[in-house]
Amino acid sequence: YIQGHSQWAPAVALASQLACCLPPAPRRRAGRAPPRRSAPHQARADPDTMDLDLLLSTALSAVTLAAYVHTLCPGTPGGDAGELLQVALELGIAHPPGYPLWTMMAHGFSRLPLRNTTAAWRVNLSSAVYGALAAGTLSLGVGSWSGSPWAGVAAGGAFAFSPLVWEYSVQCEVFALNNLLCAAMLLALLRFDARRTVGRAGAGAFAVGLALSNQHTAVFFGAPFALWALLAGRTALLRPAPLLLLAAAGLAGLSPYLYLVARGGESAAWGSWGETSTVRGFLTHVLRLEYGTFRLANTPAATDAEFGLRL
Repeated sequence: YIQGHSQWAPAVALASQLACCLPPAPRRRAGRAPPRRSAPHQARADPDTMDLDLLLSTALSAVTLAAYVHTLCPGTPGGDAGELLQVALELGIAHPPGYPLWTMMAHGFSRLPLRNTTAAWRVNLSSAVYGALAAGTLSLGVGSWSGSPWAGVAAGGAFAFSPLVWEYSVQCEVFALNNLLCAAMLLALLRFDARRTVGRAGAGAFAVGLALSNQHTAVFFGAPFALWALLAGRTALLRPAPLLLLAAAGLAGLSPYLYLVARGGESAAWGSWGETSTVRGFLTHVLRLEYGTFRLANTPAATDAEFGLRL
């Protein structure tokens, strides 16, 4: 072929000489598989970069909190805010599913010794703190996963200052805390993926339970996260002792629902919903049976026709 196509002869000769200069390929021992490459997020273990992740995420949380406080609602906005504020101040029981974690934490914020502020402003401040921490946690997770701290800042900042997230991070509502807990679930999942230990899986199970004790929509994050973790870590997790530990961690996360039992009954604060001191009343409240467990509001026309679209 070369003789019939003399124009290729110099190129072939040069290629042959270069090939002779290359080192021989390493021989593979019989029965041994080639070494596997680490995943990109597992290969990066630079302490300086990890410190930069934490530094930038903390700075983002601080900037976000300053912006939220500057635009904080000074009083009581519309929607459920009036009811939630009263429940937080009096340690009552909110509408189903009760939002026990949010109620207890909001009550703590309402008692902060901040001069020249109202109780409504202090409870609104709790949402600003949750929203700012959610942005920083998301930034930390994305930065660690992508290997770029600045990508994490971009993701966290875009989330924090998107209109709807900002709106509900400056008023008395449960959504900012939900954002924080969902971001915490994501960070726990990424930490488990980096090192698949039972302890890190337990931390993720606790985060899932805690998120569900605030808002049930967290199940759309928690369920696929938990399923993936069990499949990815099945060698270490799908055994009796680890499964018991994961169940205990998840139940510990759900423990704020005991608040509904303690604060229900005849001694419940004025305006409290439901009868949560009995087993039937507790399940009715927590499972939102009066609304319809899978309805997004208490009126069928508002949700039934659009459930698939909203989901």
